[in-house]
Amino acid sequence: ETTIHAAKVRHAEECTMRDVRLEDLHFDGCVSTQQHPDGVQPWRLPVKDVELFHPDLVRSAGGASGVRIRFRSDTGSLRLRVRRLRTYCRYDYDLFVDGAFVASHVEDPEHPIALAGLSEVPLRFPEAMARAGDEGSELMITFGDAAPAASREERVFELWLSTAGPQVVTGFWLDEGASLAPAPDPRPLWVTHGSSISHGTGFDAIFSGPGCPAGSARSPSRSWPAVAAREAGLNLLNLGYSGQCHLDQAVARTIRDLDGVAAISLKLGINVHNYGSLSLRSFAQAALGFLATVRDGHPTVPLLVLSPVHGSGWREDGSCSALIVAPDREAVDPRYPTLSQMRTELERVVGLLQRRGDDRIAYASGLDLFGPDDFAAGLAPDQLHPSPDGYELMGQRFAQLAFGPRGRLLPGRLPPAPTAVPAKAAAGAWRTSSSGAAVATAALGRRGFRCL
Repeated sequence: ETTIHAAKVRHAEECTMRDVRLEDLHFDGCVSTQQHPDGVQPWRLPVKDVELFHPDLVRSAGGASGVRIRFRSDTGSLRLRVRRLRTYCRYDYDLFVDGAFVASHVEDPEHPIALAGLSEVPLRFPEAMARAGDEGSELMITFGDAAPAASREERVFELWLSTAGPQVVTGFWLDEGASLAPAPDPRPLWVTHGSSISHGTGFDAIFSGPGCPAGSARSPSRSWPAVAAREAGLNLLNLGYSGQCHLDQAVARTIRDLDGVAAISLKLGINVHNYGSLSLRSFAQAALGFLATVRDGHPTVPLLVLSPVHGSGWREDGSCSALIVAPDREAVDPRYPTLSQMRTELERVVGLLQRRGDDRIAYASGLDLFGPDDFAAGLAPDQLHPSPDGYELMGQRFAQLAFGPRGRLLPGRLPPAPTAVPAKAAAGAWRTSSSGAAVATAALGRRGFRCL
């Protein structure tokens, strides 16, 4: 087992570095970039068409889930400066070198919104949205000793940007004299679309305090799509939008117009349920329209439709309601689908398209990724989002389901899983250093290295 020491956070005066200009080709995992007077902002939607998207989705798409700064260099350290565009969000970053995890760095929210309990969530959302346009201060983050000092050959660096908080990259530095070259990702491109569970953010991405249970991935590179992509050796484009997976045609058109796509997965339903954005009459038809638009651009690309994961008791057999997290619900409204009905409808839609000749589309139940046993094991502390360990478990399961020997997207990219991973062994413990760098104390994925 290889041991890689965690990055040291150092001030500028402690080392000699040079500033470099980042181009669009240095950003992976985004759809477009926007030039600001002081830097560049990555977007997970086509920014030229931003007015075609719902404003809530635009806010979510600014969070850079799965976005990486990727380049080749012989530098031994690097520094990133960003301007925070949301003051209540945590900003965290992961660094990989030649595919190996090096370290994470975490910055707490600048102006946190405290939560005494989940019942307060609907009451505090207006405050969070009012602050959504607040701009915070700049962050300066240095990863020192990012590559072994004894060997300064060129390596591929991937710096995963903050998942929840949008940001403008205003500065980037490498060692004085270090090389810088693009590092195009040769791996097959997998595009996935979904809700906050795909985005990797829960209520704790918005609120803080002891009353807010964990519901976000442990760090940017540990959402379930990121885990699955790393397991299967894929280039990830994560179009998971927190609270905003509503079968919008603008999103379908975005996926349709992407180039070089090798596989597509669509995890549909939970946001429609929470918000009541589609009725039972319109849900399946909206799904058909979304799939037809995607197929206009990718008629033969393998496509996997996933239904919702398990929900807390009322979500399985109850319809939408005014409060997302209320434990007791009013009577079921038959106009709106339950999670159970959504699974039935999505499976029916996929079967219909298969019978009409689409032999590259498949269906999988979200219960195969995260089911009632996982809830019983305490892996959904807010009764909606997985815990950090839950996200890792979902990623491992999806990797086998989609990319294993009998995978439903790109089969054969993974060997058979030796045994099922017990829920409580899905991920190791992590700790946070006093400097703000979160470092692992257990193996990450299957790669067999750790951080101290």
